[in-house]
Amino acid sequence: MSIIQELTDKYNGIYSEDPTSSFSDPTGKYSYQQKSGIIDFDGTKISINLNEVGGAMYGTEPFRITLHLDKTYEVEFNVFPKTLWNKFLDYIIPNRAIFIPRTVRNQFSFGGNKDLIKKLVSDKILIENINNEKIFIGTINKPTDRIVLTPAHGINDVDHFEKFVKVLKRIENEMKNCT
Repeated sequence: MSIIQELTDKYNGIYSEDPTSSFSDPTGKYSYQQKSGIIDFDGTKISINLNEVGGAMYGTEPFRITLHLDKTYEVEFNVFPKTLWNKFLDYIIPNRAIFIPRTVRNQFSFGGNKDLIKKLVSDKILIENINNEKIFIGTINKPTDRIVLTPAHGINDVDHFEKFVKVLKRIENEMKNCT
């Protein structure tokens, strides 16, 4: 049973998967299958998507966990693992993100609404949940009606998924307080 199916069973959600498609190219035969689930987590709609690829060169597209907001917000926000370029900028401009705790600043780069970022980096539970994770979180567009979290290394189990959803819920709560 896939992790998405396990989650939708636990939360009485809706699970769907497309039929497996396959194609061949010069490097071998590939298979492709899209899996998705929609659940209600504490009154919030959460969708999980995975485009699974297999075959000659096994690989998997990342999971996308999407929290659907109750309305459209005029807030832009993103978090992503610190790149070499961002580390260089921190060295050149040392006070550009001084309000972000050093442990978080060394691991992640933040962009978007400064007030929202200040509130989120002071949230000890949120910081504890993202610490040592390689995740990408973003609102995609401004205005937005969703927050998307993409774990670079997938979801290990139901507890790991719930940890990510708690991160999204905390961002949602702070986003509502910023408007």
